[in-house]
Amino acid sequence: MKPTMIALQLGGLAAKALTEGCSGKVMGITSRGVFLLTGERILFVTDADYRSPYNIQVNIKPGQFNPFTPGDDWAYSQGMLTFQKIDIRIDISKATLWQPAPVPRIETSLPEQTIRMDTLLQRMLSLDPDKGWLYLANPSVLVAGSEASIIREMTNRFLACAKKSDLEGALQAGRSILGRGGGLTPSGDDWLSGFLLYFARTDQASPFIRALGQSLTTMAFESTTKISANRIEAACLGWSESLFLEVIDSLLVSDAVISNLTIEHLINFGHSSGVDTCVGVGAAVKTV
Repeated sequence: MKPTMIALQLGGLAAKALTEGCSGKVMGITSRGVFLLTGERILFVTDADYRSPYNIQVNIKPGQFNPFTPGDDWAYSQGMLTFQKIDIRIDISKATLWQPAPVPRIETSLPEQTIRMDTLLQRMLSLDPDKGWLYLANPSVLVAGSEASIIREMTNRFLACAKKSDLEGALQAGRSILGRGGGLTPSGDDWLSGFLLYFARTDQASPFIRALGQSLTTMAFESTTKISANRIEAACLGWSESLFLEVIDSLLVSDAVISNLTIEHLINFGHSSGVDTCVGVGAAVKTV
């Protein structure tokens, strides 16, 4: 039998999904870990040291993720994840539970939050201007008919409807944004999750925003990846990876500063999920 992996940290939503006797399949493999699926819920087994609602952080040796294959079955019982086909187990019984800290008291005005978010996005643009949907934070003119121009029109239409609390219009625009882009979490999905996360994290979700988030979540489970759908659903609750909570909290606290290292982590998070989520947060700040 191969050595048992020891889980160091367990995200709150991962803990909720791991009910006694549950089972599922390996959903996908990345350079940093393994995505698991149980019912509609996702988990991410990773050696990466960052806080996430879905993560099962493990201490592993190089190459220990190599045996995993999409479609492999797994089962959970008595604190142990078992992958019978590849003879691997993960012990989560002593893992530390992670949940988002309470939102800090809001000390800044909305105009100041807007300036802070614009500054953060400009810092990203200066480092990697071609990353994901960062061009939405750049006021430059886009080529008519280009993919970037079409996406800007879609997001502008969504935001215009959101400002008017036009649920039908926002959902129509949102449907065109969901699933837009490639990868495990398309850029459009990340943008929407950032937009919804800002309102939930800052406790500014109006009845309209709550209805919008609920409907977008339902649409996401029907039309885009399971990973994206879970992120959008969690965003409506104010849950996300700690990197994005730090970004939003930095808008609220007077003396908060986002370090260059954090900017680097955001730019390198996923294929372009870090920047796309932040662009969505920036759009939300201007929609309040």
